Amino acid sequence: MTTTGHILKDKLHLNNFSQVRIRRLVTGGSLRTYQIVFNSRTPQMPLTTFLLNFNILSPKIVSGDAKEFSATPWADIENFNNLLNPAIYFVTDLAGFYGKEDNYSEKIYRFDNKLEEITIPELRKVDAYTSSLTQKYKDLRLQFQGQGIKNTKLIDSKYIEATGDLQFLFLTEATEDKSASSEKDKHKVGKEYKQQFNISSDSLERNTSKTYDMILEIDNIFPNKEKMSWLEVYDGEEIDRKMMKEILDVADCKIWDSTPAFQYQGFRYRLTNIDASIYPESRPDTFWKSKHGIQAYLDKHWSQLLDRGTLDLFLNNMLSVLIKYCKQLNYAKSIGKGKLIINTKGE
Repeated sequence: MTTTGHILKDKLHLNNFSQVRIRRLVTGGSLRTYQIVFNSRTPQMPLTTFLLNFNILSPKIVSGDAKEFSATPWADIENFNNLLNPAIYFVTDLAGFYGKEDNYSEKIYRFDNKLEEITIPELRKVDAYTSSLTQKYKDLRLQFQGQGIKNTKLIDSKYIEATGDLQFLFLTEATEDKSASSEKDKHKVGKEYKQQFNISSDSLERNTSKTYDMILEIDNIFPNKEKMSWLEVYDGEEIDRKMMKEILDVADCKIWDSTPAFQYQGFRYRLTNIDASIYPESRPDTFWKSKHGIQAYLDKHWSQLLDRGTLDLFLNNMLSVLIKYCKQLNYAKSIGKGKLIINTKGE
């Protein structure tokens, strides 16, 4: 059985080490904190009690006034099966810990706020990932067309069997000044006619509909052959809508839209660098990065859709869609009072 410990071991690139141990640290902080150790000098040798019998936390990672901490017993990382995030992981290579200080290696992984894993809650920090230039045109869009809930609709969904992903397809209006008196004035925020990017032909095409496709993909929800899915974490459990919504919060996500800006102003490329673009882009952003910055991941359409007032309403619909697929795929069944029983084994 694949556990979240296997996933964690893979994310930390520790698959070559047969001996990797983990324990929970009780530090008094708000985030769950874990300590992970391995030994690159003797990767196949057991991690003995003697090797593990020390206070490994260095002063640089003890926050606040905390001087002491307690911990659970060590366990093999393969047996770890808790949710991966939000949490902080301290990963230490024991090779050299008892020898020269230069050989001691310690890395910190914060899984609640790191760009290696993009989740919906992470992307909702729109101010951090929206450039000032994008914000300017986002404000114009708000002025012309109101909040995202007024100009964007959730129209469809798609289950991807091979990877266990679930895609949500939104349709959003192109930005126009609908109050303008002439056709020329209506297009003052864009060209005389609208274009959209065709991912199949890798080119722009005429956009007569004046709408754009937006896709939000939630990865690895359903059982698949690639890795343990989030639904399998709950296998055999009774869960409610609140617990099901946690899957939407913790699963990695990717985005894409058909606007020319998303392609040609570097949003797709920058998202590719953090593995958050549905369709990866290898062509570097050579011009617009000076206008937007390296952490500008959201164009004005995504920045508006992910605003709290808009996405909160869509999340209820997305949750209903997720539950519908769980039932249709026979991974869950209702047991009354708004609860489901999860069974991913098909038994």
